[in-house]
Amino acid sequence: MYRILGRSVPQNSPIKSFVSRLRVELLGGLILLQLMGCSPATNVLGLIAAGSIEDDAGAMLSRSKLQVDEGDYQGALDSAQRAFQLAPDCAACAVQLGYCHLGVAGLDLFQLAKKMLDNASEEGSSEAETSAPALAESNAAGQLASLATLVGLTDEDYAAITLPGNRLGALEGAPSTGPFRSLPVLLPKTATDARDSDSSTLHHIARAVEVICPFMNETVKIMGEAGDIRHTDPSCERSEGPAKVQSNALFIWAMAHLVEAIAFHGVVLYQPDGAVPHLQQRAALLENRSIITSLSEYVASVKDLAAVVDIILPTESEAARASMLTAMFNDLQTVSLAFQNMLAVPPSLSKGIVDAIAQLQGQKDQINTGGPKDSGSVAFKDQLTEGMATELKKQISTKIDSGQLNEQDKIELCSAYRQISTQAFASCDSP
Repeated sequence: MYRILGRSVPQNSPIKSFVSRLRVELLGGLILLQLMGCSPATNVLGLIAAGSIEDDAGAMLSRSKLQVDEGDYQGALDSAQRAFQLAPDCAACAVQLGYCHLGVAGLDLFQLAKKMLDNASEEGSSEAETSAPALAESNAAGQLASLATLVGLTDEDYAAITLPGNRLGALEGAPSTGPFRSLPVLLPKTATDARDSDSSTLHHIARAVEVICPFMNETVKIMGEAGDIRHTDPSCERSEGPAKVQSNALFIWAMAHLVEAIAFHGVVLYQPDGAVPHLQQRAALLENRSIITSLSEYVASVKDLAAVVDIILPTESEAARASMLTAMFNDLQTVSLAFQNMLAVPPSLSKGIVDAIAQLQGQKDQINTGGPKDSGSVAFKDQLTEGMATELKKQISTKIDSGQLNEQDKIELCSAYRQISTQAFASCDSP
C-alpha cells in the first residue's frame, strides 16, 4: 500500500502508474510523493530531525505528523502551531505548520499535482493530436482555469472576499434588474483584504505563506515596488538560523501561492455553474435580441460590462497593485521561481506553470501602456478576457460593417472594448 496525504491506495489502482512515472522522473526514488506523503515511511516531513530544537517542540512536531496521518488536520495544526511557537527558527516546524494550514483549508495537494501532470501530458501531445482545451491551458489563464475545480470556495468564502453588498457606487455585481440580472459576477475586495477576511480558505492559505516566508531566499520572492507586499514585509526577512531550506519547504511555498492564485481566479472569473464564466456569458448575451431590444440598450450594456470588468480586473497602477489580478500574477511568478529552485521536482510537473509565466512575462514586456497602467496586469487581463473580447469584436464588427452605428455609437463601443482588452481590433482601429 502507498500512503498519500493520509490515504491508503492499493498498488493495483490507477494511481500506480502515476506513482511509477513520478519515481522515474525523480531519479532513483527522490519522488514528489515523498514531499507530499504523510506516513513515517514516505513523508519527508517525518524524516527531518528535530534535534536542534527544544525537546517539547520536537514532541509537538512529532505529534502533529501523527495527527496528519490519522486525518486530524485541525489537531495537527494546533500541535504544529505549538511547536512553531516554541521554536520559531525551526524550518521543519514552519513547513509542518504550513502544510497543516493547507490541509485544514481542505486542499488536496495530491490531486493538484496529478492534474498538473495530466495537463503537461496533454500539452506534450503532437500538434495534430492536441485538443483546443489543451492548447488553451498553455497560458497562465488556462492553467488556472484547468485547476479551478480543485480549490473550491464556499458561498461564505465568496461573500467574505467580495465588496460589501457586491457593489461599488452605482455598479452592482448582481443586479436585480437589467439584461445581466441572471448572470451575477463578484466585485472583489483587494487581495490584502481578502486574505484578512472571514474566508476560512483564504485565511489558511495566507497563514501558510506567512509562516514559510522567513525561511525563503529572495530568489523565490517577488521583490520591488510592484512585488508581493508579503515578501517585502520585515516579518518575511530571511531567517539566519542554522536550518537550511529544503525542497519540502519550497514545495509548500509553491503550493500555497498556487492555490491562492486558483482561488482568486475563481472570484474574478466567477462561474458558479462550473461552465463558462459569467463575464464571458454576459458578452454572449448581448446578441440575444429578446433581451437586448434596441441599439441604444446594446451600447449601454457594453459600456456597463466594460465598467464592471475595470473593477474586477483593474490595470491602473495604484488599483492594480492592490488587486487580485496582480496577486495572481505575483503568485504564479513565485510558483515558477520555487519550481526552478527545487532539486527534486519532475519537469512535467513544473513545465506548465514555468512556461505559462514566461509567456505572460513576454506579453508584459511587449506592452506599451502609454499611461499610468501596470503592464503585467494589462497582459494578464488580456488573457483572462480573451473569450469575451473575441465575442465583442465579432458583434461590434458586424454592426459597423452593416452601417447600424452612427459615429458616436462607434466611438463609445470601441472605447468600451479597449477597457476590456488591448487586442488589436481592425474595425475600431481603422478611421
